[in-house]
Amino acid sequence: MENNKQLVASNSSVKLSSTPDDGKNDIQMVLAKMMEEKHTYTYKKLVVPPSMRSIYWKFFGFPATDEGDILTKVKIVCVLCKTQIAYNRNTSNLRMHLQNKHAQELLELESANPPCRQIVSQDHKERKAQKRLLKAGLSPAKYIYTTNVDGTVQIDGDIQFVTDPNITLSNIEDDITIGQPLRVMIKGGSNSNNQNVAFLMSDDNTMNQSEIDGKTLSDAVAEFIVMDLQLPEIVEGRGFQRLVATLRSPCEIPSKNKLEEEIIPRIYETFRVSVAASLSCITSELALTFEEWKSNDTESFVTISVYYLNVEEAELECKILSTVHAPSDWEEIHWSNMIDTLLLEWDLKIEKITAVVVSSSRTELIMALTNRSLTIVPCLLHTLQVCAQACFDNPDVAHILTKCRAVIGAIISHPGTYAALSMQEQLSALKENAMLLDYPGVWISTHNMLEQMVLRRSIITTILENMEGMDQELVEITNDQWKIMEDLVTVLEPFKVTTMTLSEEKIPQISLLKPLLWQLVSSHLKVQESDSETAKSFKESLSDMLCERYADGNVTLLLQIATTLDPRFKSMPYVTEEDKNIVSVPIKEMLTKLMQEDSGNISIKHEDEMPPSKKSRLSGMELLLGGLCAAKSGMPAEEKADLELVQYQSEATASLDSCPLQWWLRTSAKCPNLTKLANKYHCVPACCAPPTRIPPEMQIQYDTKRAALPPHLIDKLLFLHGNHTV
Repeated sequence: MENNKQLVASNSSVKLSSTPDDGKNDIQMVLAKMMEEKHTYTYKKLVVPPSMRSIYWKFFGFPATDEGDILTKVKIVCVLCKTQIAYNRNTSNLRMHLQNKHAQELLELESANPPCRQIVSQDHKERKAQKRLLKAGLSPAKYIYTTNVDGTVQIDGDIQFVTDPNITLSNIEDDITIGQPLRVMIKGGSNSNNQNVAFLMSDDNTMNQSEIDGKTLSDAVAEFIVMDLQLPEIVEGRGFQRLVATLRSPCEIPSKNKLEEEIIPRIYETFRVSVAASLSCITSELALTFEEWKSNDTESFVTISVYYLNVEEAELECKILSTVHAPSDWEEIHWSNMIDTLLLEWDLKIEKITAVVVSSSRTELIMALTNRSLTIVPCLLHTLQVCAQACFDNPDVAHILTKCRAVIGAIISHPGTYAALSMQEQLSALKENAMLLDYPGVWISTHNMLEQMVLRRSIITTILENMEGMDQELVEITNDQWKIMEDLVTVLEPFKVTTMTLSEEKIPQISLLKPLLWQLVSSHLKVQESDSETAKSFKESLSDMLCERYADGNVTLLLQIATTLDPRFKSMPYVTEEDKNIVSVPIKEMLTKLMQEDSGNISIKHEDEMPPSKKSRLSGMELLLGGLCAAKSGMPAEEKADLELVQYQSEATASLDSCPLQWWLRTSAKCPNLTKLANKYHCVPACCAPPTRIPPEMQIQYDTKRAALPPHLIDKLLFLHGNHTV
């Protein structure tokens, strides 16, 4: 939170203690500051972002670097006298400072900007002007005010809550020195197990609570629904209404219908314009992803996203474009029409699409994309899910899974048995990773369930033998079944490691696919003499499935080129010399073609820009040696391509934890054309899901929320949720 004077502590971030006293449930709420290290920022400029519309910002700004990057938003600085003021997300303190210190400047400012001026229409004009700039391929002004001035700003740190019985509320205000008195609000729970909520506010913020209108609250509720992917009917719950009434003064909560019919559509249209403006500025190649999923009523939907490279920041960016209902009886023609409509709607050129990553097994979708000459890459996460699920669908394994779920269900539902399990877990140091029922849609949760069962084999066996009234045939697991579980856990463990590796990347790129697949097939899934027959069968089946899914020639070439152009894997120790030669030919051809096109554009540009002029008199040097220099000028594109490739290979191999996009940005001066070619392939992700959704617990949480969305809001809410940082 940018305002360090207003902080909220909830059960997700702090534990608040409460103890009974004289038969009453008195709450011992302790608040104290945790002052971070003091930070001193040396600024070169004071800047004001375009969102700051008030006229008073003319004389203030946020401290920024020489390049214009804002250093902190905790404090603002007066341009006239360099006084530092805490930023409270309002302009009342700005005007107050001008009134007290710069009365003449304030008078002139307000005279030139009378209150009757139409602020809204001015904002509308500015938005239209920015939109025109974006369509013209230009960037609107980054800041509305920029002042070149040196100075330093010292930040004492944020204030947070801690539980400390030695600190009392009587001296809390003295402890927290932020320059203004504080108002403390304490909300107690009904019993000692409830977590409490506390607010810490500066007095100057209390007046703002009554000034916040219904529109601001409605937008805040809509943002809560979008960011947390909640259902709009949550506003009709008594608990939610009591929460809002408790946190704020009495106010009107928008109705479910108003959210669905007015507020969410309005926000959606605003974001849609912003996303379209961002996409209109893209000049480089891009990639699409098609992710199929099912709602709670088993209807199929497909979410389409676009990935592209932000060249200046050397970052891969993603925008969700649309989510469409895709009935199971859709033919190829339906998919084709949907794809054509999508490309036209977002003005995406098919020749600019490097590849399409697909998380679906629908052959009709694959054919529709193939017929448009697009390279289709299977999503790695979807591939691992399909492979693992094939193992779970094995009749013997499916029977074992049924028993495992029955065992866990029986133990959890029996209080005494569950207590015995917990005690044994503590004695065996197994409490950290709980034994939970799986979520079949996410294979890692099933793997975790089996893994935790295997670790507790002796405990579970003892507990089940002592349980009364239990049908032992339903929960008895034989030695052979335990062995199958152990083999399956061991065989699938590298898949789990691969998945977690993807989640550690900022956005996992397609250049990771070839090394990961090679490592899985050649090492982890390679049959060992010590393997049981069951383990051998699992490994061979999984290896064949992985190879088959990525066997297409176009996909193989795409993956090899992307990996070759990744500085982390350019040495390619996992391929033969013949494979290296095969991939080097298309890379050189594309690089040569790129150079020829650039040189052709440059020569045409020079001819167009050359103004007609009289023939100048030749100098003696030109007369004697001009012919020799002209004959030798201009190196053939093939030789230039060879030089850049040699330069690239001579560079040191990047570390595995480095970002290839940042590496190419630093090397672009040495290999400018090869950098452009690398960017073409590095815009393709390895999977459809962003890394934040890859960990199993996050994947389950997102899938369950997404599946519960009402059909008429699915497109809008997923669009806003995925693009809410726009």
